[in-house]
Amino acid sequence: MTSKLLSGVFAAIVLTAVSVSSSVFAADKAGCKDFPGIKRFEGSSIELCDGRNFAEYTLPTGKWVKNEDDPDKSGFASKEELEGRLAQNVYSVPAGPSSAEVFRNYLNDLQSAGYKILFQAKQEDTSRLEDVFGEKGPGGQLFGFSPDEARYVAAVKEEGGAKTYLALYVIEFEDGYVPEFEAVKGQVYVRLDTLQVGELKNQMVLVTASEINKALDTSGKVLLYGIHFDFNKAVIKPDSRPSLDEIGKFLKDQPNEKLSVVGYTDNIGGADFNLKLSKERADAVVADLVSTYGVAQDRLKASGEGLQSPVASNDNEEGRAKNRRVELHRQ
Repeated sequence: MTSKLLSGVFAAIVLTAVSVSSSVFAADKAGCKDFPGIKRFEGSSIELCDGRNFAEYTLPTGKWVKNEDDPDKSGFASKEELEGRLAQNVYSVPAGPSSAEVFRNYLNDLQSAGYKILFQAKQEDTSRLEDVFGEKGPGGQLFGFSPDEARYVAAVKEEGGAKTYLALYVIEFEDGYVPEFEAVKGQVYVRLDTLQVGELKNQMVLVTASEINKALDTSGKVLLYGIHFDFNKAVIKPDSRPSLDEIGKFLKDQPNEKLSVVGYTDNIGGADFNLKLSKERADAVVADLVSTYGVAQDRLKASGEGLQSPVASNDNEEGRAKNRRVELHRQ
Protein backbone atom coordinates (compact mmCIF):
# COMPACT_ATOMS: atom_id res chain seq x y z
CA MET A 1 0.00 0.00 0.00
CA THR A 2 1.28 3.44 -0.90
CA SER A 3 1.19 6.37 1.48
CA LYS A 4 3.06 9.47 2.62
CA LEU A 5 4.58 9.96 6.02
CA LEU A 6 6.96 12.13 7.78
CA SER A 7 6.55 15.74 6.86
CA GLY A 8 3.69 17.42 8.44
CA VAL A 9 1.67 20.23 9.62
CA PHE A 10 1.91 18.70 13.07
CA ALA A 11 3.12 21.17 15.53
CA ALA A 12 4.53 19.85 18.65
CA ILE A 13 5.84 16.59 19.69
CA VAL A 14 7.73 16.35 22.83
CA LEU A 15 8.20 12.69 23.56
CA THR A 16 10.29 10.79 25.98
CA ALA A 17 11.11 7.18 25.27
CA VAL A 18 13.24 4.60 27.01
CA SER A 19 16.36 5.32 29.02
CA VAL A 20 18.57 7.28 26.63
CA SER A 21 19.43 10.90 27.44
CA SER A 22 18.89 13.78 25.00
CA SER A 23 22.06 14.41 23.00
CA VAL A 24 23.61 13.95 19.59
CA PHE A 25 24.39 10.34 18.59
CA ALA A 26 27.05 9.18 16.17
CA ALA A 27 24.48 7.61 13.85
CA ASP A 28 22.39 10.78 13.62
CA LYS A 29 22.33 12.83 10.45
CA ALA A 30 24.73 15.78 10.73
CA GLY A 31 23.13 18.82 12.33
CA CYS A 32 20.24 16.89 13.88
CA LYS A 33 19.64 16.59 17.62
CA ASP A 34 16.98 15.65 20.14
CA PHE A 35 14.66 18.29 21.51
CA PRO A 36 16.23 19.44 24.81
CA GLY A 37 15.15 17.22 27.68
CA ILE A 38 13.39 14.68 25.42
CA LYS A 39 14.56 11.09 25.17
CA ARG A 40 14.38 8.79 22.17
CA PHE A 41 13.49 5.11 21.84
CA GLU A 42 16.48 2.93 22.69
CA GLY A 43 18.88 2.40 19.80
CA SER A 44 17.08 4.72 17.39
CA SER A 45 18.82 7.38 15.28
CA ILE A 46 17.73 10.62 13.62
CA GLU A 47 17.55 10.16 9.85
CA LEU A 48 16.12 13.58 8.95
CA CYS A 49 15.33 16.83 10.75
CA ASP A 50 13.99 20.30 10.16
CA GLY A 51 12.95 23.32 12.20
CA ARG A 52 11.98 26.97 12.15
CA ASN A 53 12.24 29.68 14.77
CA PHE A 54 8.69 30.76 13.99
CA ALA A 55 6.09 28.65 12.20
CA GLU A 56 2.35 28.22 11.81
CA TYR A 57 1.27 24.69 12.63
CA THR A 58 -1.99 22.73 12.51
CA LEU A 59 -2.17 20.02 15.17
CA PRO A 60 -4.94 17.43 14.60
CA THR A 61 -6.69 16.59 17.88
CA GLY A 62 -9.50 14.46 16.44
CA LYS A 63 -9.91 11.80 13.77
CA TRP A 64 -10.71 12.47 10.14
CA VAL A 65 -14.44 12.78 9.42
CA LYS A 66 -15.63 12.29 5.86
CA ASN A 67 -18.62 14.32 4.67
CA GLU A 68 -20.44 12.13 2.16
CA ASP A 69 -22.68 14.96 0.95
CA ASP A 70 -19.91 17.52 0.50
CA PRO A 71 -16.36 16.06 0.32
CA ASP A 72 -14.87 19.57 0.55
CA LYS A 73 -16.22 19.78 4.09
CA SER A 74 -14.40 16.63 5.19
CA GLY A 75 -11.70 17.20 7.77
CA PHE A 76 -10.38 16.47 11.25
CA ALA A 77 -13.06 16.55 13.93
CA SER A 78 -10.91 18.99 15.93
CA LYS A 79 -7.53 20.66 15.57
CA GLU A 80 -5.31 23.34 17.15
CA GLU A 81 -4.04 26.22 15.02
CA LEU A 82 -0.69 27.17 16.58
CA GLU A 83 2.26 29.51 16.15
CA GLY A 84 5.67 29.10 17.71
CA ARG A 85 9.13 27.56 17.54
CA LEU A 86 9.05 24.31 15.59
CA ALA A 87 11.42 21.32 15.62
CA GLN A 88 10.85 18.14 13.59
CA ASN A 89 12.75 14.84 13.69
CA VAL A 90 12.44 11.51 11.89
CA TYR A 91 13.79 8.56 13.89
CA SER A 92 14.55 5.05 12.60
CA VAL A 93 14.18 2.27 15.15
CA PRO A 94 16.35 -0.86 14.76
CA ALA A 95 14.43 -3.84 13.41
CA GLY A 96 12.68 -5.85 16.13
CA PRO A 97 10.32 -3.68 18.21
CA SER A 98 6.79 -3.23 16.84
CA SER A 99 5.08 0.12 16.35
CA ALA A 100 2.81 -0.73 19.29
CA GLU A 101 5.82 -1.23 21.58
CA VAL A 102 7.55 1.96 20.47
CA PHE A 103 4.35 3.97 20.76
CA ARG A 104 3.60 2.61 24.25
CA ASN A 105 7.06 3.61 25.48
CA TYR A 106 6.62 7.13 24.21
CA LEU A 107 3.10 7.40 25.62
CA ASN A 108 4.16 6.19 29.06
CA ASP A 109 7.03 8.67 29.20
CA LEU A 110 4.80 11.52 28.09
CA GLN A 111 2.30 10.84 30.84
CA SER A 112 5.04 10.40 33.44
CA ALA A 113 6.52 13.76 32.41
CA GLY A 114 3.19 15.51 32.97
CA TYR A 115 1.96 15.86 29.42
CA LYS A 116 -1.78 16.10 28.87
CA ILE A 117 -2.97 13.80 26.10
CA LEU A 118 -5.18 15.72 23.68
CA PHE A 119 -5.86 12.87 21.28
CA GLN A 120 -4.51 9.45 20.40
CA ALA A 121 -5.37 7.12 17.56
CA LYS A 122 -4.36 3.84 15.97
CA GLN A 123 -5.10 1.87 12.84
CA GLU A 124 -8.11 3.20 10.90
CA ASP A 125 -8.49 6.20 13.23
CA THR A 126 -5.17 7.52 11.88
CA SER A 127 -6.74 8.00 8.45
CA ARG A 128 -5.37 11.02 6.54
CA LEU A 129 -2.59 11.67 9.05
CA GLU A 130 -0.14 10.32 6.47
CA ASP A 131 -1.17 13.19 4.19
CA VAL A 132 -0.49 15.73 6.92
CA PHE A 133 2.97 14.38 7.66
CA GLY A 134 3.76 14.09 3.98
CA GLU A 135 3.13 17.74 3.15
CA LYS A 136 5.65 19.72 5.22
CA GLY A 137 8.85 19.01 7.07
CA PRO A 138 11.42 16.22 6.84
CA GLY A 139 10.66 12.89 5.28
CA GLY A 140 9.01 13.42 1.94
CA GLN A 141 7.10 10.43 0.63
CA LEU A 142 7.46 7.09 2.38
CA PHE A 143 5.92 4.06 0.73
CA GLY A 144 4.88 0.64 1.89
CA PHE A 145 3.97 1.18 5.53
CA SER A 146 1.05 -0.64 7.11
CA PRO A 147 -1.94 1.55 7.99
CA ASP A 148 -2.99 -1.17 10.42
CA GLU A 149 0.12 -0.50 12.51
CA ALA A 150 0.10 3.33 12.42
CA ARG A 151 -0.29 5.19 15.72
CA TYR A 152 -0.53 8.85 16.70
CA VAL A 153 -0.73 11.04 19.78
CA ALA A 154 -1.10 14.81 20.29
CA ALA A 155 -0.24 16.23 23.73
CA VAL A 156 0.66 19.43 25.53
CA LYS A 157 2.55 20.47 28.65
CA GLU A 158 2.62 23.87 30.33
CA GLU A 159 5.58 25.20 32.29
CA GLY A 160 5.31 28.60 33.88
CA GLY A 161 3.11 30.04 31.16
CA ALA A 162 4.96 28.49 28.21
CA LYS A 163 3.37 25.57 26.40
CA THR A 164 4.99 22.78 24.41
CA TYR A 165 2.65 20.99 22.01
CA LEU A 166 3.65 17.69 20.52
CA ALA A 167 2.63 15.34 17.76
CA LEU A 168 3.98 11.81 17.46
CA TYR A 169 3.37 9.60 14.44
CA VAL A 170 4.66 6.01 14.51
CA ILE A 171 4.55 3.68 11.49
CA GLU A 172 5.75 0.17 10.66
CA PHE A 173 6.81 -0.89 7.15
CA GLU A 174 5.36 -3.78 5.22
CA ASP A 175 7.83 -4.00 2.34
CA GLY A 176 10.66 -1.76 3.51
CA TYR A 177 10.90 0.80 0.72
CA VAL A 178 11.88 4.33 1.73
CA PRO A 179 13.31 6.76 -0.89
CA GLU A 180 15.61 8.68 1.47
CA PHE A 181 17.02 5.75 3.46
CA GLU A 182 16.97 1.98 3.69
CA ALA A 183 14.32 0.26 5.80
CA VAL A 184 13.65 -3.43 6.34
CA LYS A 185 10.32 -5.22 6.55
CA GLY A 186 8.69 -4.59 9.92
CA GLN A 187 10.98 -1.67 10.82
CA VAL A 188 9.46 1.22 12.77
CA TYR A 189 9.89 4.92 12.00
CA VAL A 190 8.91 7.80 14.27
CA ARG A 191 8.03 11.34 13.23
CA LEU A 192 8.34 13.71 16.17
CA ASP A 193 7.34 17.40 15.98
CA THR A 194 7.59 19.87 18.87
CA LEU A 195 6.14 23.37 18.99
CA GLN A 196 6.93 25.86 21.75
CA VAL A 197 4.28 28.51 22.24
CA GLY A 198 5.09 31.53 24.42
CA GLU A 199 7.98 31.87 26.84
CA LEU A 200 8.39 30.97 30.48
CA LYS A 201 7.26 33.69 32.84
CA ASN A 202 10.33 35.02 34.55
CA GLN A 203 10.27 34.80 38.32
CA MET A 204 13.70 36.36 38.89
CA VAL A 205 14.03 39.04 41.58
CA LEU A 206 14.35 42.65 40.42
CA VAL A 207 17.96 43.90 40.53
CA THR A 208 18.08 47.37 42.07
CA ALA A 209 20.43 50.24 41.19
CA SER A 210 22.50 49.65 44.32
CA GLU A 211 22.74 45.93 43.52
CA ILE A 212 23.88 46.74 39.99
CA ASN A 213 26.62 48.92 41.43
CA LYS A 214 27.69 46.22 43.89
CA ALA A 215 27.77 43.50 41.22
CA LEU A 216 29.85 45.64 38.88
CA ASP A 217 32.32 46.37 41.68
CA THR A 218 32.51 42.69 42.59
CA SER A 219 32.63 40.95 39.21
CA GLY A 220 32.52 43.67 36.55
CA LYS A 221 29.12 42.51 35.27
CA VAL A 222 25.53 41.92 36.34
CA LEU A 223 22.97 39.44 34.98
CA LEU A 224 19.47 40.83 34.43
CA TYR A 225 16.31 38.73 34.04
CA GLY A 226 13.68 41.43 34.36
CA ILE A 227 13.94 42.66 30.77
CA HIS A 228 11.46 40.72 28.63
CA PHE A 229 10.88 40.66 24.88
CA ASP A 230 8.17 39.53 22.51
CA PHE A 231 8.69 35.95 21.31
CA ASN A 232 11.57 35.77 18.82
CA LYS A 233 11.58 39.58 18.54
CA ALA A 234 13.53 42.54 19.91
CA VAL A 235 10.42 44.39 21.11
CA ILE A 236 10.72 45.17 24.84
CA LYS A 237 7.63 44.22 26.84
CA PRO A 238 5.98 46.78 29.16
CA ASP A 239 6.67 44.65 32.25
CA SER A 240 10.40 45.33 31.71
CA ARG A 241 10.01 48.92 32.89
CA PRO A 242 10.92 48.31 36.58
CA SER A 243 14.29 46.82 35.56
CA LEU A 244 14.96 49.57 33.05
CA ASP A 245 14.11 52.14 35.73
CA GLU A 246 16.80 50.66 37.97
CA ILE A 247 19.40 50.75 35.19
CA GLY A 248 18.45 54.34 34.43
CA LYS A 249 18.76 55.25 38.11
CA PHE A 250 22.17 53.60 38.33
CA LEU A 251 23.45 55.50 35.30
CA LYS A 252 22.12 58.77 36.70
CA ASP A 253 23.75 58.14 40.08
CA GLN A 254 27.03 57.10 38.43
CA PRO A 255 27.54 59.69 35.65
CA ASN A 256 31.06 58.49 34.85
CA GLU A 257 30.11 54.85 34.29
CA LYS A 258 30.18 53.39 30.79
CA LEU A 259 28.45 50.05 30.18
CA SER A 260 28.33 47.32 27.59
CA VAL A 261 24.81 45.89 27.18
CA VAL A 262 25.13 42.25 26.09
CA GLY A 263 22.24 40.07 24.91
CA TYR A 264 22.08 36.26 25.26
CA THR A 265 19.60 33.60 24.13
CA ASP A 266 18.90 29.93 24.79
CA ASN A 267 19.99 27.24 22.29
CA ILE A 268 16.66 26.72 20.53
CA GLY A 269 17.01 27.68 16.87
CA GLY A 270 20.02 28.34 14.70
CA ALA A 271 23.20 29.97 15.95
CA ASP A 272 23.09 32.74 13.33
CA PHE A 273 19.48 33.63 14.13
CA ASN A 274 20.17 33.74 17.87
CA LEU A 275 23.29 35.86 17.41
CA LYS A 276 21.33 38.41 15.37
CA LEU A 277 18.39 38.36 17.81
CA SER A 278 20.62 38.89 20.86
CA LYS A 279 22.31 41.91 19.24
CA GLU A 280 18.96 43.42 18.25
CA ARG A 281 17.69 43.02 21.81
CA ALA A 282 20.78 44.69 23.23
CA ASP A 283 20.30 47.52 20.72
CA ALA A 284 16.69 47.89 21.88
CA VAL A 285 17.79 48.22 25.52
CA VAL A 286 20.40 50.85 24.66
CA ALA A 287 17.88 52.79 22.57
CA ASP A 288 15.39 52.77 25.45
CA LEU A 289 17.96 53.96 28.00
CA VAL A 290 18.98 56.81 25.70
CA SER A 291 15.44 57.93 24.80
CA THR A 292 13.69 57.37 28.14
CA TYR A 293 16.37 58.30 30.68
CA GLY A 294 18.51 60.70 28.69
CA VAL A 295 21.66 58.59 28.93
CA ALA A 296 24.38 59.77 26.57
CA GLN A 297 24.80 57.40 23.63
CA ASP A 298 28.58 57.22 24.06
CA ARG A 299 28.16 55.72 27.55
CA LEU A 300 26.54 52.58 26.17
CA LYS A 301 27.67 49.88 23.76
CA ALA A 302 25.41 47.06 22.54
CA SER A 303 26.55 43.57 21.56
CA GLY A 304 25.06 40.09 21.22
CA GLU A 305 26.48 36.70 22.12
CA GLY A 306 23.54 34.55 21.01
CA LEU A 307 23.56 31.07 22.53
CA GLN A 308 27.18 31.32 23.68
CA SER A 309 28.16 31.23 27.37
CA PRO A 310 25.05 29.59 28.90
CA VAL A 311 24.73 29.98 32.67
CA ALA A 312 22.41 26.96 33.05
CA SER A 313 21.46 23.75 31.25
CA ASN A 314 19.48 24.12 28.03
CA ASP A 315 17.88 20.73 28.63
CA ASN A 316 14.86 22.19 30.44
CA GLU A 317 12.75 25.35 30.27
CA GLU A 318 13.95 26.64 33.63
CA GLY A 319 17.56 26.55 32.44
CA ARG A 320 16.72 28.06 29.05
CA ALA A 321 14.93 30.94 30.80
CA LYS A 322 18.14 31.72 32.70
CA ASN A 323 20.13 31.69 29.48
CA ARG A 324 17.75 34.22 27.87
CA ARG A 325 19.19 37.27 29.61
CA VAL A 326 20.74 40.71 29.33
CA GLU A 327 24.05 41.44 31.00
CA LEU A 328 25.65 44.76 31.88
CA HIS A 329 29.45 44.82 31.71
CA ARG A 330 31.66 47.63 32.88
CA GLN A 331 33.65 49.04 29.95
